[in-house]
Amino acid sequence: MKRGDEKLVVPKDCVHWCHRQPYAETVLDDYAEVDLDKWNRQLEALRIPARVYAVNADGSQIESGVGHIRRGDLDAASTTLDLGSEPALNRLYLCAAWLRSHRDRGGYRRFLDVRDPHDGYRPFDLIARALDACEAEPALVQTGAFRTWSGWPVAPGVGHSLMSLYCWAVHGAKPDRPQLLDKFSASSMIRYGWMEDGGASQFSVRTYARYSNLIHRWAGQAGTKPEIVELWLNRDWHRRLDRGVRQDDLALW
Repeated sequence: MKRGDEKLVVPKDCVHWCHRQPYAETVLDDYAEVDLDKWNRQLEALRIPARVYAVNADGSQIESGVGHIRRGDLDAASTTLDLGSEPALNRLYLCAAWLRSHRDRGGYRRFLDVRDPHDGYRPFDLIARALDACEAEPALVQTGAFRTWSGWPVAPGVGHSLMSLYCWAVHGAKPDRPQLLDKFSASSMIRYGWMEDGGASQFSVRTYARYSNLIHRWAGQAGTKPEIVELWLNRDWHRRLDRGVRQDDLALW
């Protein structure tokens, strides 16, 4: 923890809002509408061994047409979607589709190409090692000397926001679960006193760990889940700029 982080107290507006939010509905049911044909055609064209799945209005799994991906579907413990023979790579693309398609998130905006541009014979070895590192213990947010690697895992095409979301998805049982690094949430955090230069895309792993740890600390102070605090930070940014806020959300402020 950087000097000064420990002095930051969760905003009162955050506490009031968080106490009215049921975790299952507010976080796990937070969904994005995804054009599966667009994603899967591109995956096939690039010969990337992954598929993006979703559910239709009846709750059945689909891989074509327009479907819905809930944030809860990203969790490795979820049984809603069968991710087949390449669960790690499919989960990464599932996270990418949710992040890119979600209207309130500042995530990945170009197609995710995970092929190693320098290795035409084994183009997926690098991303496989990166996903293994994300899933290993200790988690990404634990940056002590006991770790056997440093920095962000080398993952072609994968930005920090997507990598943080993947880590969130695969570390669901941990009390210090890595939190989604959202550029809007980080901007809100800075507004409330967090000192950091540069945007979220430039965060080092240590800066990301500070960001995630402060969300956990504020959640403890507010008596709620860290994902709800992060969502409040995101919506607070949209509310202040009057961007992307749903009318039913405005009534809660």
